[in-house]
Amino acid sequence: MVNMWKFLVFIAAVVVWSDSSQGQPEYLTTVDGWSFFKVRAVGAMSNTKVKATCEATGLRYPCHNSGTDRCTYYWTSDCIAYDPAVVSCYTTHQVLSANLCGTYDSRYCQPLDDTFVYFPGWQSDDSAWGVDYETHSWDLQGANYNNMYTLCADIDECASNPCWLGGTCLDHVNGYSCVCPEDATGKNCETATFAGECYQFSSISLTHQEATQACSTMSSRLVDLKDEQQQPFLADKIAATSAASNWLATKSAPVAFFNSNGSPFSGPIQWSSSEPAEPCDLCVLLDSSDNYLAKTAPCTQQHNYVCQDDLKPCGQNVCQNGGNCTSCFDDSAAFCDCPDGFDGKTCEIDIDECASNPCQNGGSCDDDINSYSCRCPTGFQGDHCESDMDWCSQVQCPHGWVCQDFTFYFQCVHPDPVTSRMAPYQCSSASCPDGMYCTEDGVASFSCKAV
Repeated sequence: MVNMWKFLVFIAAVVVWSDSSQGQPEYLTTVDGWSFFKVRAVGAMSNTKVKATCEATGLRYPCHNSGTDRCTYYWTSDCIAYDPAVVSCYTTHQVLSANLCGTYDSRYCQPLDDTFVYFPGWQSDDSAWGVDYETHSWDLQGANYNNMYTLCADIDECASNPCWLGGTCLDHVNGYSCVCPEDATGKNCETATFAGECYQFSSISLTHQEATQACSTMSSRLVDLKDEQQQPFLADKIAATSAASNWLATKSAPVAFFNSNGSPFSGPIQWSSSEPAEPCDLCVLLDSSDNYLAKTAPCTQQHNYVCQDDLKPCGQNVCQNGGNCTSCFDDSAAFCDCPDGFDGKTCEIDIDECASNPCQNGGSCDDDINSYSCRCPTGFQGDHCESDMDWCSQVQCPHGWVCQDFTFYFQCVHPDPVTSRMAPYQCSSASCPDGMYCTEDGVASFSCKAV
């Protein structure tokens, strides 16, 4: 079994529902990057209740209308504004109904049953606006209804594709998390390993000097190219992250000026306002416009960059079950090399070798660390119960009777049916091997079967 690097997943947000008396958010649909939920409220369905219920779960709330273009009727700036991408000015209930049920008539959309939306000012009693699916009614005044659902919303943090290097984004209320591929880690899967080195890919643009300093603050360095496989590795990763040009550490020596005799220039001279030409130094980058081939550019230009660090033993071992822990960038990224038989971010999972069902013919699998064993049913043998047991080669029928193998049992038959009627067989404790019982099949034969 080949050991694989196991990477720690950094979670960007943890969702905690603060009010146990109200319901959990139930996801409905997503419109214009906003995820819409319904949440069970407690009490009369007023606008105040709708607002408080959404805020208590860490969510925002929509108004009756979207708040964009001319759809601002009774809309207030504390509501979310979203673009439903429709020609006419539909209400929030109508937009959600179209997404959920294929019709703008929300009275006929069951997921929106008993839902109320923030609609300030439409009634003097602070009623929210609601829909009832059973009676196919809308314009329900919330003050007359208790313990119904509020419509709430949360921005889809995954809409901006924050997870790099092939990571999968999971949207949460007020946050997101990235599930990184095996060769990446970090909050946004921005750190990868290659040939015993760590590489962290930036999301911002800096001058070459600023990028060098930024890497230095993480006790690392701007990336050097010293291996012919590094450039294609970096090109693939950059294409999966910022897709921008990235600085390398490589740069030219400072430009020097000399006198006619070859001595360094140091005499007095009055320069033009634009001289000496700046910048004089050239730095090397991987050019995103030319398949990430190396290119020189003035060092004062701003580009993305890659920091490089050596993998080192962890300051604190976070790996379980004998996993080898290494880290980089001041222990901000840790990696576990798991021993055979273990898996997971910290080698916390004992791999179930029985999961692939290796035992054949109904055999039972017993899992162990990095191994398994099969308990075979009667009639089969072998490491995987793959072989039909030859009963007749292992047993001897009494009185010269003939053995017949039937896989799960065997039978002993009198060779002469006429003579057999003169000497009927009676089962005894010695008739069958241990673990089998004897059955008299008339006077001419008997069978041994598993208990």
